[in-house]
Formats: sequence, structure tokens, C-alpha cells
Amino acid sequence: MSFLQRLKNRGVRSGQALQSDSEETAADKVAQLDVDVYQTEKMIVIYAQSAGADMNDVNVSIEGDADIVLIEGRRIRPEYLVFSKKKEQGAFFAQECVWGDFYRRIILPESVDIEKAEAKIKNGVLILILPLLKASEKERVRLRIKQDRRSVTK
Repeated sequence: MSFLQRLKNRGVRSGQALQSDSEETAADKVAQLDVDVYQTEKMIVIYAQSAGADMNDVNVSIEGDADIVLIEGRRIRPEYLVFSKKKEQGAFFAQECVWGDFYRRIILPESVDIEKAEAKIKNGVLILILPLLKASEKERVRLRIKQDRRSVTK
């Protein structure tokens, strides 16, 4: 089954494959997590901007038929933005960084090998390396062949 067909069967339009779940984002005020996803012949690699997130604050899980990745966590504002003991008062004149909880659901184009998947944070980027399942490792369904006993000749 093609990737687009799998999306359609789940009620997802193809343009939504990389979108966060809007209900959860709106309800819980969870920030968007920006990602880059690419695929090679052997793996899918996901880069997610995670500046301010500690590995202990990030959870990554794979679900479905090993083809849905969930990334959730928390970005904590760096200490240098917490004012000193003098309790200096001030106001931001520009504020573009998003701090707090984040959530992202990514539907993958192929099933991945959960046992060999890796996750790490390097230089503020969460890197997921997800090896693809080989064709022989994917679930196989054997079809029963029925014999048509009617004669095809007259």
C-alpha cells in the first residue's frame, strides 16, 4: 500500500503528514516542533530543533505499524534570562523563542526497525535515525489460492 493511501485510510490528507495534532496543540497550548525529515534507501532521519531541551525532558516513541513517530518534551528558558537577585524589572521588546511544552506527530512513509532506532541531541538538534525494515522483516500475509474447477475450454 502506498504512503498516500495509508494516510488516506487514516483520514489524513497528504499535506497533514507532518502537522501536529491540532486538537492537542490548541487544547494544551503545546508549541509546534519544527522538523526536517528525509529518507535514504536504508533509513529515515529526522532533525528537530530542540534548543533548550535536555534529553531528560524529551520523549520519543514509535507507534502504529512502526510508522508513526511522536516527539514530546519541554524547552526550558536558559538561566541567563532569569533576572538577578536585584529583581531587575524589564520587558521584552522582541520575543521569538518558544519555551515550554512541545509535541509533534510524524507519519512516516515506511515502517522502521524499532530495535535499531537511535535518538540523540547534538548542538540543540534532536536527531532520530530510524532504519527501515527490510522487506523480509515486514509482516507477510499468505493468501489462500482457490482452484477454479470450471473448464475454460468448450
